[in-house]
Amino acid sequence: MVVRGIYTQESIRDARAAFPRGLEQPGGSLRFGLDALLLAAFAARHCEERRARLSRATPQALSLSVAELGCGCGAALLGLALRCPEARGLGLEREENLLEAARRNARELGLEQSLLFRAADLAVPLPELDGTRDMVLANPPYGLPGQGRASPSPLRERALRDADALGVFCRAAARLLRHHGHFFCIFEARSLPRLCAAFEEARLGLRRIIPVRPHSHSPATRLLAQTRKGAAPEPRLEAPLTLHRQQPGRAARTTPLWTARALAFCPWLAAATT
Repeated sequence: MVVRGIYTQESIRDARAAFPRGLEQPGGSLRFGLDALLLAAFAARHCEERRARLSRATPQALSLSVAELGCGCGAALLGLALRCPEARGLGLEREENLLEAARRNARELGLEQSLLFRAADLAVPLPELDGTRDMVLANPPYGLPGQGRASPSPLRERALRDADALGVFCRAAARLLRHHGHFFCIFEARSLPRLCAAFEEARLGLRRIIPVRPHSHSPATRLLAQTRKGAAPEPRLEAPLTLHRQQPGRAARTTPLWTARALAFCPWLAAATT
């Protein structure tokens, strides 16, 4: 049993085994969901491919400097750090209560030495961080003002809808990245033209897209996108990632059945729904 606030080797081991269950999330905030977990798994796959290429490299040469923009309670950055111990991360978030939750989550998972969290308005440059990151992650707000039903929580509403959020996130990523560093994000599929325009404006060359769809007969609802700073676009469209298997009757409205590929891509999906 993990008692919050008491961090032993046993409690850290249990928290890691249960991840992402047990993460602290402040009331009134936009709670992390599948998007954050898929983003972490997408970026982790890149780290693992890199590690395989550099199998004979020293630990110092393998080290990666990572940042997450609008990290919330830290779910995506924490997941990446669990899969990729060579990552040293910085979470940037404007809401102080989310930052405190992210710090506590990092301590509970034994990651406080490799992850830091800092208050930041992404629209305001941070010159001391310019060009310092090998990788940047982001799950920008999809919605535009006036779309959908407004949330009664101002904190949640700010995380859902922002007219210039995508541009702000892409420009911030471009500032933080080293030359040819990689930016990973997840966005709604129907806004692909808006996403590509934001990448082009920030000089982030699109390199890889994975469409994500709920079922094999459904259109994609999300896109996982990887770009490279200062590189020409050379997009590679991968096979869609189908999340759910068909299930008959009422079961379809209760516990989801994940496809084998979805669980291989992101094993945390099973824990997130148990």
